[in-house]
Amino acid sequence: MQLTYILELLKPTKRKENIFLNNIAEVVKNRQAVAAKLKAGETNLSSADFKEINLPAAVKNQNIREVKAFHKLFLKSGSDKDNIEFKANQPICYNNQNYTIDHHIISIPFYTTKCQRFAFPVKQTERFEKLQQHIDSGCKLGKACLFYKRGKWYFAVTIKIAVKKNTNSNLMGIDIGLRQFAVASVKTHRGKEINCQFHNGKQAGFIRKKYRMLRRKLGQSKKVKAIKNINDKEQRWMTDLNHKISRQLINLAVQEQVGTIIMENLENIRNTAKSLNRADRNIHSWTFYQLQQFIEYKAELAGIKVEYINPKYTSQSCSKCNKVKKSNRKANLYSCECGNHIHADLNASRNIANKYLEQQSA
Repeated sequence: MQLTYILELLKPTKRKENIFLNNIAEVVKNRQAVAAKLKAGETNLSSADFKEINLPAAVKNQNIREVKAFHKLFLKSGSDKDNIEFKANQPICYNNQNYTIDHHIISIPFYTTKCQRFAFPVKQTERFEKLQQHIDSGCKLGKACLFYKRGKWYFAVTIKIAVKKNTNSNLMGIDIGLRQFAVASVKTHRGKEINCQFHNGKQAGFIRKKYRMLRRKLGQSKKVKAIKNINDKEQRWMTDLNHKISRQLINLAVQEQVGTIIMENLENIRNTAKSLNRADRNIHSWTFYQLQQFIEYKAELAGIKVEYINPKYTSQSCSKCNKVKKSNRKANLYSCECGNHIHADLNASRNIANKYLEQQSA
C-alpha cells in the first residue's frame, strides 16, 4: 500500500527561495513543451529533447512521465480544450533515486547556473516522526514533490508499506447521510449486533450554513477571490472532520475485531441529497466520497477489507422483519408494525450489514 506524507520545510533563505521559484517556472515550461510534443504525436521523449529547459535531467524525465499520464486522462475526458493546461504553481517532482532523507534533512537537486544538490531541514512534527519510523523499518520510498502553498514550502513523500491481514469474521455496516454523517452497526457473522456508533452532522450543517451566508454576501459585492478563499476554508474544515470521523470508525472496527466494512455505493448520493440546493448537494457529494476514501485507506492499513453494496431500499427496509415501506421512515425515526422502533440511520446501517451477509450466504 502507498501512503503520502506531506512535510513542511523550515523557511528557506531568500536565495534558496528564488532558486525554488526559478525551477518551478522552468517546470511549467517543461510540462507545456512535453504536452505540445505529445499532441504532435511524439511519444519517445527524454530529457535530451528539452535542452533549452534549465532543470536537472532527473526532473525533466519525471516531468515527461507525469505529463504522459495527464495526457492519457486528457484524451479520455473528451475535453473541448486544445491541449492540457498547466497552472503557474507546478510541483517539482523527483523519483526515489533523486532525493535523500537523512534524519531531518532532505537533499534534492536544483538547477542554478548548473545542476547541484541543496539540503533543507524539515519541521519536526508527529507526521515526520511516523515517516521516519517507516524508513527505519525498511519501507521503500516512492515519488516525491516539492511545492509552494500559502507562503510555505512542502515536500510530499510517498512510501510503500506492507498491508496487514486479518481473519476476523465480524462486520461493520456504515450508513453515510445528512443529519448523521455516519452511523455504524457492528455485527457478528451470525448477524447479532455487538456495538454501534453515531457521528452527528449538526456541526457540519452549521458550518455549511455559515459559509453559504458569507458566500452570498461576498457574491453581492462581487468579491470572487474572497469567495474562493471561503470555499477552500470550508473544504479544509470538512477534510479535517472526515479524518476524525474515519479514525474513530476504524478504531471501533479494530476494537471489535471487524474483518469487513460495508458501505453503500456512492452513485446514490445525489438522490440522497435532493432536499438541498445544488451548491450544498455538490459539497455533500464531495464530502461523502472523501469520507468513504478515508475510511477505505485507514481500513486497509488495519488489514480490514472494504466492500460496497447497492443502496436500494437500505433506508426503507425494516432491519428486523425486512418489510419495505417508505412511510415507516419519518425524519430520524424508523417505526415498523413488527415493533422495530429505532433511529432511522441505525436501521439503515444494520440493513447494509444484513444485505452483505445475505449475499455471502447466497
